[in-house]
Amino acid sequence: MHHTALKIRSDIDSDFIMVDSPGMIDAPANYSGMLGGDGREMDRGYDFTGVVRWFADRADIVCLFFDPDKPGTTGETLSTLLHSLSGMDHKLLIVLNKADQFRKIHDFARAYGSLCWNLSKVIPRKDLPRIYTMCLPVGEAATESSPEPPAGLQDLYTARDEVVAEVRRAPERRMDNVLTHLHDSIAQLHMHISILQDIRARWSKLYWQNKWQELGIAFTGTGLTAALSALGGTGSALPMMELAGGILGTTILVTGGLTYYHNLQLSEWERQAGTAEELSASFQRTHARQISEGDEYTAAVWQRVRDPLLMALQQNSISELTSSVTKNDELERLQGIVDNEIPALRRLISPTHYGKDR
Repeated sequence: MHHTALKIRSDIDSDFIMVDSPGMIDAPANYSGMLGGDGREMDRGYDFTGVVRWFADRADIVCLFFDPDKPGTTGETLSTLLHSLSGMDHKLLIVLNKADQFRKIHDFARAYGSLCWNLSKVIPRKDLPRIYTMCLPVGEAATESSPEPPAGLQDLYTARDEVVAEVRRAPERRMDNVLTHLHDSIAQLHMHISILQDIRARWSKLYWQNKWQELGIAFTGTGLTAALSALGGTGSALPMMELAGGILGTTILVTGGLTYYHNLQLSEWERQAGTAEELSASFQRTHARQISEGDEYTAAVWQRVRDPLLMALQQNSISELTSSVTKNDELERLQGIVDNEIPALRRLISPTHYGKDR
């Protein structure tokens, strides 16, 4: 679908907008392109995941529907979950729709289990978010003369009512979503800076170790040269001046060679620092407590910070990338916003507080 279409419903509030995205292509193909039935690569002609991300960023609530015959998350669905809906757990509803189409309980269990298994690959949490299992009322069940759902579908209708209620209260979630986005952005920035600080500290340690070695050799060589030159100037019979010249030349050669070797060493260190293994090691050092406590939110933030940070390390030198890294007191300021100011804002926009102000 390359175009958008606008439909206006008179039975929906004027400040309520629903965006229905095209169905996702769930062919078990590589993630760079989807294969059609004839084996040819299918191309939408636009950045689908980017468009979904653009809409999802601006939405108050996001509903992701799965049908009973397509409960897997392969192909485009996997890419969308990873790149478009990452970090949106607070406003994402996962729905297994048309559950009334199952004729046997083991068919339902197989589809539900398959969906849970595939979602666990892209949602870094111990416990998956709730999956709303529902169906749409059809036939007699959809008429006003039959308000009660058919036997056996009560739970599905209840789940549907809960989803509808969540969708209808989407405008009320707007400010809370803004604060959640702010909290999430600050958490990513804090982690980004913390890891860069760790990398800069290790780089600086190696850099100054090398410089002290070079300076030590240079000072020792020049000191010996000066002492021997002084002795040679007293008229001693020993060829002090020639020895002093030899020591000075050796000092220059050794210092230059050591500087060249250290530059190669730093270049290799920077190359290693730009690998996923070393970046993960920095994360483990800077967030050891959260890792030991099994903090799922920290793990989710790391999943989003890792790839952009890795790309930045591979495209820039350590000195360029860390030249303007935030100081510790500014990091504490960021943490203070997360711990104190955002919760205070949440209390201000809470329904109880809002009701009092009115």
